[in-house]
Amino acid sequence: MEQPTKQLVKKFNELYIQTRRKYLVQFPEGRYITLSYAPGNKVTKFNDSMIRTHLKGDLTYGVFAGGFVSRFITFDVDCNNELMSRWIALKLIDVLETEADIPRKDIHVSYSGNKGYHVDLFFSGQIKVEALQQFYRDVLVSVGELPEGQVEFRPTWSQGVKLPLGVHQKTGNRCLFVNNETLEPLSESESYAYLLDIEPIQVEFVTDSRIDLTDEQITEFEEITASTDISVNAIDLSDALHKAAKILEVGRLTESNSRHKATYTLACFGNSQGWEREESVGAIMNVLLATPREYFSKGSTPDYWESEATRLVDYVYDNDKTIMGTDRPLTIYKSEILSVLDCGTFRQKQLAYAMLVTSKRYGNTFYLTINTAMQMIGTKSRQTVENAIKKLVECGFIEYKRKGEIDHALSKEVGQARFKPNKYRLAINKPEHNEVSVKVTKDNDLIEVALMLCDVKEIRRHVKRYEFDNRWKAHDAYTG
Repeated sequence: MEQPTKQLVKKFNELYIQTRRKYLVQFPEGRYITLSYAPGNKVTKFNDSMIRTHLKGDLTYGVFAGGFVSRFITFDVDCNNELMSRWIALKLIDVLETEADIPRKDIHVSYSGNKGYHVDLFFSGQIKVEALQQFYRDVLVSVGELPEGQVEFRPTWSQGVKLPLGVHQKTGNRCLFVNNETLEPLSESESYAYLLDIEPIQVEFVTDSRIDLTDEQITEFEEITASTDISVNAIDLSDALHKAAKILEVGRLTESNSRHKATYTLACFGNSQGWEREESVGAIMNVLLATPREYFSKGSTPDYWESEATRLVDYVYDNDKTIMGTDRPLTIYKSEILSVLDCGTFRQKQLAYAMLVTSKRYGNTFYLTINTAMQMIGTKSRQTVENAIKKLVECGFIEYKRKGEIDHALSKEVGQARFKPNKYRLAINKPEHNEVSVKVTKDNDLIEVALMLCDVKEIRRHVKRYEFDNRWKAHDAYTG
């Protein structure tokens, strides 16, 4: 039977393809590489022609999740022993059916091409990757201890999964679908027909926390997730994800005079996902047109929104701006850390460092709520944060760009006064040219970074003795 290629390509796009700017390629010797599109780097976005190449077996492709949400989950059963892989896969399928209440007809299994299996579930809407990972962990607890091998979670933004129906380039085996009762492989023609018949299941099978988002609404979700819970030691996204989901369920802008920021963020998301420019402009306009007019400044019109959307999309695409870089290494300079060390108590230093990182990631002018600042420095005391912010302003580390401003549209909607988050600007001097610096990630805390840039004698000059003894002397990196 000849491949129904056009229908298969369409079905792959519906079920599996979530971002086109990042994908896996397996070459004939079996090795995988990850390719990421960027203007000028000669990498092509993932496209329908590649899916056709995959189906022919000339090259084999894999896909990634689109960021913080996904429309499918793969349980990747991987063992050196094929009989053990069969046993684990069958047990996993049984747990999904009997304990997770997934109808067996909606549990889709394909051969990995090399002693393993992919067990897939497809959903009718986007689900937070975090929620899918919790579901995966719950299922694995029920599966129990494995004699050997492992069952891995796929896909994420950093870990891709090979598409079915291609050829494993090392073994030469075609990755066909299998009968989920017996794991006996279907023929090629049966596998093609099987894929075309797959229908996604409802989100509620996996999580009660449904997110009914259109593709364009995911962008504001990504923006809020990345910008409302920056921690000194690490980024914990769980609370921010719930906040973002609640805001996006409204389906429109949620803060007055935020059109420019939302437009820019949507443009970045569209570029991250590999959308064409016209698609990004259309997505932006859908969100703006669904927003009450009082959320816009006086005299603002849809024609103006569209011209600005086009201008910002062009800027974002021409300069390859994306929103997937929240974990990228940042450069911290010695003078910046010394300014941080001069900021009062250790809690105040922590907040200063968090604000420094925030300014580098989101711009020298940034907004901050008291609740977010409390999370940044690990305190439940609003007074501690208010005192820290007051101190940072007094010592010249930051200055207010917006303070105590009422959000008139939101206040009108809820019937009581609501204030916009305060905005701040870093007020310290810019680093000198060729100044000593280090690259840091979210995993590096203030103490680690300071010890990378300064010797112990310098640190002692900027912190009080009891703080040094309690906070710095016992740190693993201390070598004095």
